[in-house]
Amino acid sequence: MDLRVESETLTPTLESLRADVSQGLLAARLPDGQGQASDRPAASAAEEENREAADSPADSSDTALPQTPQPEPTAEKNPWSAWAWLGLCKAPIRKIPHIVHADVDAFFASVEQVLNPRLRGKPVLVGRGCVASASYQAKALGVKTAMSFREALRVCPRAIVVPGQYEHYADFAEGVRRILETYTPAVETAALDDFYLDFAGTERLYPDYEATLRRLQAEIFSRTRLSVSLGAARTKVVASIASRLERPHGFRMVAPGEEESFLTPLPVEKLHGICHVHAGALAEHGIATIGQLRRVPKAALQAAFGGAIGQQIWERARGLDGREVLVLSTPKSVSRETTIEGGTIDTEFLGGLIEYLSERVGWTLRKYGKQARTLGLHLRYVDHFSAHQTVRLSKPANDGRELLVAAKELFGKLFTRRVAVRLAGVSVTNLEADRRQNELFDNRTNRRSYLNREMDRVRSRLGWNAAFYGKGLAPREHYATSPTA
Repeated sequence: MDLRVESETLTPTLESLRADVSQGLLAARLPDGQGQASDRPAASAAEEENREAADSPADSSDTALPQTPQPEPTAEKNPWSAWAWLGLCKAPIRKIPHIVHADVDAFFASVEQVLNPRLRGKPVLVGRGCVASASYQAKALGVKTAMSFREALRVCPRAIVVPGQYEHYADFAEGVRRILETYTPAVETAALDDFYLDFAGTERLYPDYEATLRRLQAEIFSRTRLSVSLGAARTKVVASIASRLERPHGFRMVAPGEEESFLTPLPVEKLHGICHVHAGALAEHGIATIGQLRRVPKAALQAAFGGAIGQQIWERARGLDGREVLVLSTPKSVSRETTIEGGTIDTEFLGGLIEYLSERVGWTLRKYGKQARTLGLHLRYVDHFSAHQTVRLSKPANDGRELLVAAKELFGKLFTRRVAVRLAGVSVTNLEADRRQNELFDNRTNRRSYLNREMDRVRSRLGWNAAFYGKGLAPREHYATSPTA
């Protein structure tokens, strides 16, 4: 009899908890999985009490149990619960197109328009001899990259031709990269104006993924005044196609599972890895879209274009791409080279150019915390004759002044022909970690170390061109550099 009274005393407590849960008061406090586990003992207690209440003539509205249990809200429906903030709410993670391709629109021409406000809104052509970059005002009139200036000016007579301030392009590209790295550390530089980002694992950090990418696009424009097109997908090939569809300032997301419907209506020229020759060969067989290409057997593509290229075309037509976003790793060698427009035999100019390249190599070594034991110098003449020689340093170095001494010695040995030099390059190999400490009796070396540290700090904040040694000013005004210079 005492046992039955104790059961009747516990029943209102269980029922009150049941009522609280049905009203959603405890749903935010229960992590996923615990709510379901607690339903079974509560339900069994309720059924037992229902049977007892049927046998007993007494009934009270305070202790009446509902015949049909009410559905309980789960924890994931309340994103503001304590469990969700602590990360204990195991809600299913929504898959996102985690690979993003960022492409700076008309990069060289856009930088020129930023540097010279009078060029904004006007057709601008950048290059020497042929069009290296054209603004979208010029592209709208039919100008294309790699077109000769004679043909480009015939198509667009009002175009403004500028030779290009190549020394500034790397600084703008580095500025864009720094903004990208504030959103995800996985950033790969595919080219000077092309970047791949990997947002895998950031689903909880960025609940509204699309809004995050649009905020990234807007931040790049507000801080650099450069327009960037973004494409998001599960693979690199689909992301790169998506970013180039709606330029300039394009934005396209391809949700997981929609790759086939996205690629099917597009022309085969949009597919990465298919050149004009391949597209022409496919057009001869009536294949104009990626959807039509997808119906071609793999063996037929390999027979027509070769095993490797045929396999690649077959995979890319289906949106398959096994390439991952490669995060910048520690280099095994460092090299910087510069092409000289028209060539030169001016030893003063060449000496300043080698000094500039040595400073760039030293800055890169210090950036990675490395020292070099071997230095090499490469010269190429206008008649395509090349000369290259290496020397082992007396001690490991990453100071541009120390590298310059060895580079000048090699220059005296290699520059023996009365022919203009069109390319100069400095490289270092046999890298090792920089473990150098301050010298006790060599204050000059210590001062050089302090100077390099402050120079690196200024250039990291304001760009490489923020500070130059005297002899580096002349090359900056005259040379044309490759993306690796």
